[in-house]
Amino acid sequence: MIFFDFEVFKYDWLVVAIDPIERKEHVVVNDERELEKLYRTYKKDIWVGYNCRDYDQYIMKGILAGFDPKRINDFIIVKKHKGWEFSSLLHKYPLNLFDVMPSNRVSLKALEAFMGKSIHETSVPFDIDRKLTQSEIEETINYCRFDV
Repeated sequence: MIFFDFEVFKYDWLVVAIDPIERKEHVVVNDERELEKLYRTYKKDIWVGYNCRDYDQYIMKGILAGFDPKRINDFIIVKKHKGWEFSSLLHKYPLNLFDVMPSNRVSLKALEAFMGKSIHETSVPFDIDRKLTQSEIEETINYCRFDV
């Protein structure tokens, strides 16, 4: 079992994945080969995420298939298409998913607030029109880690 979450920007992407059994954290930033290695390692495991059925799985599959994750992000978020519609090549990468998003589709931040958890936001805008600085990448990793 592995818990995961992607963050996508115009020129950068990252994933934080945590294996609770082995107590290992994997952070991959802009590295397709490292993502491929992570995928191969956990290919037969259950991938757990929040809204991963509609978003994160397609970002990962798209990167593995050689697509720009920002194009996929915008296809899903901006154009409001379904991730599976992006390309049939995404089917080459099977995933056993468990999406923990409730059926009433409440946001993760709202759910965390309902549970009395502190809300961790990032100051890095997702529409930033340049590569992230190292400090922005670190802040985004921390934000993503909190969500995972």
